[in-house]
Amino acid sequence: METPTYIVLSRQLGLSRQMDVVANNLANTNTSGFKAEGMVFSEYLIRAEKPVKLSYVQDLASYRDLSEGTLQTTGNDLDVAIQGKGFFVLETPDGPRYTRNGRFQLNAAGEVVNNSGFRVMAGGAPLILNTDDGPINIAADGTVSANRTQGGNTPVIYGRLDVVAFTDDNALKPGNGQVFGSDQVPAQVDVADFKLQQRMIEGSNVQSIREMTSMIWVQRNYQSAQKFLEGEHERMRRAVNYIIPSS
Repeated sequence: METPTYIVLSRQLGLSRQMDVVANNLANTNTSGFKAEGMVFSEYLIRAEKPVKLSYVQDLASYRDLSEGTLQTTGNDLDVAIQGKGFFVLETPDGPRYTRNGRFQLNAAGEVVNNSGFRVMAGGAPLILNTDDGPINIAADGTVSANRTQGGNTPVIYGRLDVVAFTDDNALKPGNGQVFGSDQVPAQVDVADFKLQQRMIEGSNVQSIREMTSMIWVQRNYQSAQKFLEGEHERMRRAVNYIIPSS
């Protein structure tokens, strides 16, 4: 015999998963380049006794909010934020990966890397700088240069940072450190569709007040479902005692 207990349990499982997502968002409120996640639920119908259908809650999938976060000034020459479309390209042992977290640094070989040590790509090759050339300048189109001049009037140009986009950003596969993978072939973003801001980073796009509100809502709904289950358990206990009275 079908009971409401299984339906409520399906709801609780969904709420538990939603709480995990909300808690992860809140934990990354101050993580550079972090993109908030959300849950997608659907109704799952199971045929019971005709013409009744039981409606369960199905944890269908999660999605990632790829809207821009606020820009934060750092003063670091190698910090870069993207305004508009696009992702930076990183060279990793598992192939190219993509990120909007532009908190970069130099390794011992003079290569520009992210905080995980993955090399940042410019023109399809790792970007290598010479600190003896003076302060680094990164233009709005991604061109990286230094103050030292060649021939008296031409600044040293190291390359142009790769900024790419995808047909479907929602198909990106999240990894560690705000890095994404993709099975799609990326395309270079037109310079009219983005602007790089040097000495700035893109902050998390998590809206902490909204996430706190969601956490309270999830908690209250979970508690409400738990009270229903406790009441259902008590009802069944009474029914059993009525049918089989204790001697």
